[in-house]
Amino acid sequence: MRKKMVIALVVVIWAIGIPLISIKVIGSREEKETVQSLRVKSQSDLPVGEVKEYEIQSGDTFGGVMTEMGVPYEEALSIMTYSKDVFDFTKINTGKLLKLVFVNEAFAAMEYPLNSDEVLHVKKEAGAFSVTEEEIPYVVETVTAKGVITDSLFETAESVGVEDKTTLELADIFSSDIDFATDIQKDDSFFLVYEKRTIDGKLAPAGNILAAKFTNNGTTFTAFRYNDKFYNEEGKSLTRQFLKSPLNYSRISSGYSYSRKNPVTKQIRPHFAIDYAASKGTPVIATADGKVTTAGSKGGLGITVELKHGSYLTQYSHLSKIAKGVKNGVEIKQGEIIGYVGSTGNSTGPHLQYAMYENSNPINPITTDFPRTGSLLDSEKNSYEQVKNKLAVMLE
Repeated sequence: MRKKMVIALVVVIWAIGIPLISIKVIGSREEKETVQSLRVKSQSDLPVGEVKEYEIQSGDTFGGVMTEMGVPYEEALSIMTYSKDVFDFTKINTGKLLKLVFVNEAFAAMEYPLNSDEVLHVKKEAGAFSVTEEEIPYVVETVTAKGVITDSLFETAESVGVEDKTTLELADIFSSDIDFATDIQKDDSFFLVYEKRTIDGKLAPAGNILAAKFTNNGTTFTAFRYNDKFYNEEGKSLTRQFLKSPLNYSRISSGYSYSRKNPVTKQIRPHFAIDYAASKGTPVIATADGKVTTAGSKGGLGITVELKHGSYLTQYSHLSKIAKGVKNGVEIKQGEIIGYVGSTGNSTGPHLQYAMYENSNPINPITTDFPRTGSLLDSEKNSYEQVKNKLAVMLE
């Protein structure tokens, strides 16, 4: 057994209603991930036995991990078969913590955290396996937080007790109106109403944002959560057809221009695109739902992905590589990762060149005012007003 990859080997009695939580933060601030192992109330008791914990590493396979932990490979295959309608164990995620129970040295049960809200239980019963997906029974408290940006959004949010997961959600909520790569300024401010969660008296990852206000360059944007979507005070959706930026956090190194000196050729040419300076490997997301029309090398543009969105086309160039599964004809959702920043083609350093066209004519994606989508139906407006009014009081 590779001891450095085994987190713990302990003997624990898993009794119903006794939760355990282990939280580990890894990576850079932008890449932090909460890795959880949570014992939750179950419809049936998990057995008493020896518990082994294993943190999944890059390159691990479910069958390989289970074998290494003492589970026969045939049983691992059976678990995958019984679980396939609930979870595909060929897609286990690096950093997640598997917790296995052994009774008389034989595999009896397993727990795998699906996300911060749900956990998967696998239990061996009479030679077969039962698989259940259960919600984690958090104690939820509604809290508020506010801050004025002095340096960066992340640092300010952290200073007032807001964790990175919630900060990223805040940026996502307003991403159709604010380019968080370029627009954030000193003295911008935010006010949040969100869910603080605990389990067994211990702090757990924060829940959903319920309402938010963000003031950017003197303009205030407000959002209220309703049926898991966000709307402004008038009940209009905050979601636009196109996001403001294909990168979460970066800076513009070269803007949309009719006369720019090309850094490679040194010639003065129009630059009908936006260049975002970012580290190699930074994820690039689709700014709108669309269909892939190009996914590969494209001359001086290097590795490029192009998406068609009705009369619009978006182009993402100089990538280091294209995301898995992104190929011609594939439908892509807004916010889905389509590739990674690089410096392929005619490029002097890592950056993303983002261009946009309407009916084959170049347009400036930053200054174009795109329509909002998915506003409330008339039949929902009264219900929304009631929810909004309760949350609005907490935003004051």
